[in-house]
Amino acid sequence: TLYPLANSWYLGANIPGKPRVFMPYVGGFHVYKQKCDAVAANSYDGFAMTR
Repeated sequence: TLYPLANSWYLGANIPGKPRVFMPYVGGFHVYKQKCDAVAANSYDGFAMTR
């Protein structure tokens, strides 16, 4: 696989000094969507929105 060789955000390569780690979400799409919907319903609590 090419995952460990890529310089991409999903490995943390976009953050200087951050260890490169591949951590995919394995909870399934249904659970992921439920979590996303809950965050959206709670006005994106925990996120810093900027323009």
